[in-house]
Amino acid sequence: MTTIPPRTRHPLRLPAGSIRGLMSLLITGLFWTLLLLAKQKNITIPLFLYFLSGMVLLFFVAHGKTITPPGQTPPFGMPRGTLRFLIVVGTLVVFGVYWYQNGSFPVAKLTPTKDQLEYWPQLTAAMLVGLLGGWIVGRGPWRDSAFFQDIQAWVSLLAMLGLVIEVIAILVVNPSLDANKQIQLHLFEAILTGIIAWYFGSRS
Repeated sequence: MTTIPPRTRHPLRLPAGSIRGLMSLLITGLFWTLLLLAKQKNITIPLFLYFLSGMVLLFFVAHGKTITPPGQTPPFGMPRGTLRFLIVVGTLVVFGVYWYQNGSFPVAKLTPTKDQLEYWPQLTAAMLVGLLGGWIVGRGPWRDSAFFQDIQAWVSLLAMLGLVIEVIAILVVNPSLDANKQIQLHLFEAILTGIIAWYFGSRS
């Protein structure tokens, strides 16, 4: 008697790696946007973006060729390597535009301030707990169950919604407020870092 293996559903029923690729583009896109607008809007690049960008880089270096199982469709049905290509080329283009606009590389803008560095322990803890927790949970016997895959889908949506809220707060809300009335996003950013790290860990 032939045993039919369980069908693996990926989050939101998209090909494997699609949500991780989309979140990676959102993270790098936010980084690019803030870098190009930092001078005009007097915006400091949030420290949590360095953690998320490092996590994205580590993920794609470690798992870039193994995200899609053999015989399955690559992320969003695009040719293999498309997302990594977009991230690398997009970063080079942004650095080129910055050089054209300012005549130098954004070394100062990419250097975290002393005040920001006070929050690195919280962000480090959030990222490590999220990655480790996701990795452990993602290897349980429920890994291929519909219930667990639905949880992953909801977490992915929550993470992307969090990134959208962060963009609105940084680019729209805070610039319109006085310095002493601006929204403090440190706790939100730590939670968002943990959520995204959990998703990456559970899908690795």
